[in-house]
Amino acid sequence: MTDLGLGLLVVLAGLVTRLYGLGDKPYWLDEVTTLHRSALPARAMIRDSLSFHHLPLYFLISGWFIPHGTDEATLRLPAALFGAVSCLLLFGLTRTLGGRRAALGAGLLLALSPFQVQYGQEARSYTLVISFILLGLWALVVALREPSRAALPLHRAGSAWRAWLVYGLATTAALDTLSVALFWLAAGLIALLAAAWRDAAARRGLLVNVAIVHAAVLACYLPWIVAMHRLTKGDMGSGLDWVPPLNWERLWTTIQAVYLLRTTSLIAFHTFPDGVAWLGGMVCALALFGLWRVPRRQPAMTAAKIALVTLPAGLLVASLVSSVWMPRYLAWSGPIFFLFAGLGLGCLPRNLSFGVLAVMIVAGVANLLPYYRLETKPLWNDAAMMLRGSLPADALLLTDDPGAIDMMNVRLQRLADPFPDELWTDDATRALQSLHDGHPVLAVHGRVGQADHTPLSAFLDMVAPLGAPCMTRTVGLDIIIEAFTPDGRPCPTTPETGGA
Repeated sequence: MTDLGLGLLVVLAGLVTRLYGLGDKPYWLDEVTTLHRSALPARAMIRDSLSFHHLPLYFLISGWFIPHGTDEATLRLPAALFGAVSCLLLFGLTRTLGGRRAALGAGLLLALSPFQVQYGQEARSYTLVISFILLGLWALVVALREPSRAALPLHRAGSAWRAWLVYGLATTAALDTLSVALFWLAAGLIALLAAAWRDAAARRGLLVNVAIVHAAVLACYLPWIVAMHRLTKGDMGSGLDWVPPLNWERLWTTIQAVYLLRTTSLIAFHTFPDGVAWLGGMVCALALFGLWRVPRRQPAMTAAKIALVTLPAGLLVASLVSSVWMPRYLAWSGPIFFLFAGLGLGCLPRNLSFGVLAVMIVAGVANLLPYYRLETKPLWNDAAMMLRGSLPADALLLTDDPGAIDMMNVRLQRLADPFPDELWTDDATRALQSLHDGHPVLAVHGRVGQADHTPLSAFLDMVAPLGAPCMTRTVGLDIIIEAFTPDGRPCPTTPETGGA
């Protein structure tokens, strides 16, 4: 099969795995933010993005899809498409470095990774930034395969100006999508400086081109940072104050999700036991074999190695000061890990490599399938339907996080029946007074985002003055509903599960 045929096979696999069940899982907090922000006019959208420490590019793209619907599948479609594109880009990058078998292995690993599929079904910017970074790395690899050409003045015939242009544009676009791309900027710069250091003949020309391209990149990026600084009134660091502190459990859970093909909860550091447990070990062995067998001093390969280690190392070091260690922030290093696994596969004897590839594909499919039925996001859709169908007309809804009402109202607004402001409160004293006045109270608690501000124990302490609940229901793994009624009033009845 030709390179084109194999590339189409890889992108088709990436597309199918991301489109299947695209709208099945409910929105969670970050996606609701995308929903609301993408519906704003462009100027207001940019201002809102920067005010909350976000770069605007993805939301501008997502806004093009809003007129076609606000359901989960429509809003997540851009992420799914960019996720499929990233599989094709990884195929092309790996093909440049290691041949067809390596490229096919790397591309299919990315297509079948539960973590990457999960973010391909997430209405956020992670697959877009992955695509830009893979494109930038591919261009950098092409440039560094011939340092002498990369060192020629950009206007001279025979120079690598196309590779420099793609590298610069992709890096700029990545930076304008997500701030974690700063680690890619650092990786690219380190790789280029290392190439210049090793090649005395090309050193001066390389350094001149590095300066020109990176000056252009920063000229396009820094105005956004200045605007963000002004809109946040200089409080640039508060956007990460919700990240939980790093510990060994969170470190290992992240490694399993990003590199070892395990399925994890999107909003908690929790790994599900489902899947093919040994597959991650197999992929890790291939990646280590690839790192061992590839040329040691080839500038293009060195660039890929630097890109692999810069992000996790940078986040670990940064977390010593203030935790920034989150699985999604490491998302773009996963494909580069798969690149080296593909290179390891390509270094095996031909017949053996085809056998290993076949095993990897079968195990990869079996490993991915449980993801589609697992509860990786809280079931706020079900909770909304359960409560709306059983809430007495005079009842008050109590929650410890107003975000829970926002989550449920996304579902209820489609039915033109959201919870009005007067129907709910986060004030336990008001709820207690309402109960004393003869009105039922239904209390709801659950995870809304990745920062669990009120643990279940605190919620139970909050509702303790209301007395013993007459009914307790759990909705999935993360949501609990309790009902409290005055003496003589029947307890509200709710179904065991929600539904449309």
